[in-house]
Amino acid sequence: MSDNYYLSVGCIVRKEDKVLLVRHTYGGASGKLLIPGGYCNAGELPEETAYREVMEETGITAKVKGALGIRCHRNNWYMLLVMDYTGGEPHSDHNENSEAIFMNAEEAIRQEDVTHMTKVALRALLDKKDITSPDRLLYPDSEYKKARGNDYELYI
Repeated sequence: MSDNYYLSVGCIVRKEDKVLLVRHTYGGASGKLLIPGGYCNAGELPEETAYREVMEETGITAKVKGALGIRCHRNNWYMLLVMDYTGGEPHSDHNENSEAIFMNAEEAIRQEDVTHMTKVALRALLDKKDITSPDRLLYPDSEYKKARGNDYELYI
């Protein structure tokens, strides 16, 4: 199936107080740590994409627990999903990333080599402990919009 370049997911995989990060090998995030994720294949639901991307990029299996937010661009969207680790040892795919590791979420926020988007997502995760609560509402993240410009909005 071909990739759908308009619909994508980012996956925050939790293992106790740690999150799964990969060191990207290309584009603007080359050399930086970020959460795994990618484009939805044609006909694939975001949850299915999350399972596939995490496994392909890191060898980890994880279960989707809920949505943390969605980043909207004028012509595409990127959904942030929170997942709980279920098995495997992290390893690089030797293609899109050169490293796959679990790191303490608070430590990752302080790291210079973690992308801005990942830091925003991790701060939101730490602020919203119960992502499955029915009263959790999405709200715009002004810090992200300020950094990215008017063409983007991140709802967390």
